[in-house]
Parts: sequence; structure tokens; C-alpha cells
Amino acid sequence: MIHRVILASLLLAPVCAAGAQPMRSAPADAAPATGFTRDPAAFEAKQNQMVAALRQRSPQAAAELEGLFRQDLLGMIAPEMRRMGLDMDDMADMTAVYWVAAWEASNGIVGRKTDPRLARGARDQIARTFAGNAGLARMSDRDKQDVADTMLLQAILVEARMQTAAANPSMRKQVSDAVHTEAGQLIKTDLRRVKLTPAGFVALPDGAGGPVKPPAGGGTAVAPAAPAAPAVPAGGAGRHAANWQKVEGVYFRSFTNFGVGGMMTQDFEPIILFRDGSYYEIEGPALEDVDLDASRRARPIKWGRWSRGGKGFVLTNSKGKANDYALQQGAFFKAFPAEAGANKLAAKYTRVSGGGNAALGGELTIAAQTDLSFSPDGSYGRASSAGAVGSGSQSGVGLGVSSRKPAAGIGRYRIERHTITLVEPDGATKRQFFAFGSRKAPAQPATSMIFIGDRVFVDMD
Repeated sequence: MIHRVILASLLLAPVCAAGAQPMRSAPADAAPATGFTRDPAAFEAKQNQMVAALRQRSPQAAAELEGLFRQDLLGMIAPEMRRMGLDMDDMADMTAVYWVAAWEASNGIVGRKTDPRLARGARDQIARTFAGNAGLARMSDRDKQDVADTMLLQAILVEARMQTAAANPSMRKQVSDAVHTEAGQLIKTDLRRVKLTPAGFVALPDGAGGPVKPPAGGGTAVAPAAPAAPAVPAGGAGRHAANWQKVEGVYFRSFTNFGVGGMMTQDFEPIILFRDGSYYEIEGPALEDVDLDASRRARPIKWGRWSRGGKGFVLTNSKGKANDYALQQGAFFKAFPAEAGANKLAAKYTRVSGGGNAALGGELTIAAQTDLSFSPDGSYGRASSAGAVGSGSQSGVGLGVSSRKPAAGIGRYRIERHTITLVEPDGATKRQFFAFGSRKAPAQPATSMIFIGDRVFVDMD
């Protein structure tokens, strides 16, 4: 998997977003190197990992991918890397290869040689982003190669899929849309809203570029307005309010998940640490509404033990596997209550999920998107979309289905401490766990990231 520290920076601080300011270069003598000494065995292990992950979903696609990986990929692409002035033993260079490949595919570019000036511009921009990440100095050669090889292999698969679809305009568009969605989920940048220049990726002016396309069918949340909406019931203490007296702290951690098209992505989950040394992975409901003893019996997999030590926190899951976390260093973070945002939300928060196997050489891409739009006056709207695209490259049968569920009306919300109360337009009420994310070290609230229940939503604007 991609090294957590660097992937967190890719997810939470995109290289380029609409309205982004030009990045400043870190001083040359202060920037840790992104190059590494390559271990051929690690590259082979990365390929085997991708094949094994795909085999669980599609044995046929895994066999085809395994055939591709039997070739000397590094030897095959070395001349092209030299032409563009990129180093296969450099994490920033190989991350740039993915960004460029995904940008070209997202914009329907196939079969055209990349201008070396553009490739180096992307590389320099990404290198500056890495240099600004404090975790870079702690990365070993193996960590850097893990990032580089993941990005390189994903780029190769993007190129292979586009080349396969090049002769069929309909299929080419389907693959382009799929790559665009996958990349948006991984790097949180709309690659149809940026231009690649010798200075790197630059945001296009408003109205330029292709329309912002939510995955597979789209759906833009309706901004809440003021008309009559159900009132939020007065807040209550909850049947198990005493649970909070047992809490040591509220945190969230990263984990590897499969996203749109089967791409390996980083997701986040909220965790409660209790004073008795146990921890609980939030299941959805507000903590004061959870019967903790009943939860332990019904879903022991959600429980574990924690202690301080090692890098900071050691969490041992229900199967006895221990993980050592350093706070705010890419994998384990402090979560903040509603008061960190003055008990108000004022943004559209999005969650993208999906499945399929296209990212690993298969033909199926599944995508889903949920948009929650909140206003400071306590109103909110919900919209969602979902879809599936199959290229037919293996089965011979193409697939394209989508659905969209626009906002059904105006609901109401209230956030207080670590609870959000949502009242739907029809009056249905649900109380869920709530938290803001965090950034930097020491931790500071990040109101662009929220947790509702066990799911994370991000302000993409």
C-alpha cells in the first residue's frame, strides 16, 4: 500500500485545486531527498500484492494482470522515462507519472507522446509538495519505493486501459470517465479542471474545462434554503450518557480500502479510547446511544485494547494484531467535537465509494457518491448518485448503468459535542456520532473533514 504519511498528504492537500495559490519551493538544503535505492524484490512483491487483491474479485482478470507483470516492465518503460527526464528510482518522479497519465486519460488523450517539459513540471510541483510534508524525512528507502511502485503500476494500468479502448470511441470515453473518477477519489483533484503546463498543474478559470462530473451519473446536492423544514428535537442526554465518563479520547485512523474501480485507497474511521484500556471503532450511532456491553458481545471485531508506548499509541485488535501509531503522523489523528466549528456547518461534504476491478486490469468500475450540503441556519440537503461501467473487454458485453437521487427536500441538523442529529424532510430523525478531523502537529481542527457515524465526508471545494 502507499506509505500512509505521503498518501495522507495526497488526500488532504492536493497538488492543485481550483483557486489554489502557487506553491513555494522548500529551501534546497532543507528538502529531504525523494530518491531511493531500488530493491527488485520489493517491486515484484508489489506486483504480487496487486494480483492477489484482484484474484479475490476476478480470477480471470488476475490471470491477465499476472501475464502483464511477467514482462520486464521497468526495462520496457526505461527509454520513455529517460526521454521525459524522469527517474524510476524517485518517489516524486513516479508519482508525477501517475498524475500525468491520469490527467491525459481523464481528458481523452491517448497515443500522444507527453512533452518532457510538462512531465518535469508536474514532477517539480509534486516534489515541492512532498518536501513540505514533515513525514518525508522519516521515510526509509523501502517506504519511498512503495509509493513509487504503486504510482508507477497504477500509471501503467491507466495507459494499458486507454490503449485497449483507443479504437472504440464509446469505450474510450467510458475508460476516460472511469479513470477520472478513480483519480478524483485518490488525489482529490478534478483533473478536468486543471491544465498541465511546464510549471505543473494549474487550475483552469471558472467555466473552463469539462463540467464537473460526479462519478457514474452525477448528482449535485441542492443547497439548503429556508422554507419550512421539520424542527430538530431538543437534544437529550441519551440512554447511555454515562459512556462519556469512561472516555480517554476521541481519535481517527487511516486504513486501506478498495475504492472506485477497485483502486487501493486510504479511508478513515473514528475510534474511541476508553480509560480501562479498551477501544471501540464507531459503528454509527452516537456514543451515548450505544449499549457498550451489548456491542462487545454482538460485534467483538469492533473492539480492541490500547496502551501508550512505542511511537505513541499501540492498538491491538480483536485478533491480537498490534499496530504502533504516532499521533498526527499520517495514520492516527485527534478528532475534534462540534464546538471546534462553533456548532455549525457551512459547506457541501462529499463521500465517494465504489468497487469493481478496472483499476487492476479488469473491466468493471462501480462508483457511488453522496453529497451533504449544510447551512449555518441549521438546514441541510442530501443527494446521491451511483453507477457502473463495464468495458466488455473480457466478457464481450459492455455495461453502462447509472442512477441519481436528487435532494428530496430540506432537512434540519444540529451538532453538539460528538453527536449530530439529522431530521429528514419527512420528519424521520437519526442521531449519529460526529467529529471534525484534524491537521498539523500539534493537532488543529480541520473543518473540511467530518465524520458522521462511521464514515468520513470531505469538503471538496
